[in-house]
Amino acid sequence: MTNNQKEHDDDLLTPEEVCEMLGGITTKTLRDWNINHRHRKILAPIRFTHKFVRYERKNVLAFKEKCRSAY
Repeated sequence: MTNNQKEHDDDLLTPEEVCEMLGGITTKTLRDWNINHRHRKILAPIRFTHKFVRYERKNVLAFKEKCRSAY
C-alpha cells in the first residue's frame, strides 16, 4: 500500500496479500485452511470464479485475532 491509499475493512485482498498478512504462509496453506481450519468460516473467501478469489480485510484481521486468542 502506498501512503496515499488507506486501508479499509471492506477492501478486497488477493490470496497473496492474505498470505503476507498471515505471516508469510503459502497459498497452498491458505487453500488448506479454507477447507480444514477450525476458524475457516471467519475467513469466508469470496469466489467470483474458481480462479478469482478475494478476501475481505476485516475477515482476515478477525481470523488472525481469533487464531491468536485461541492458542
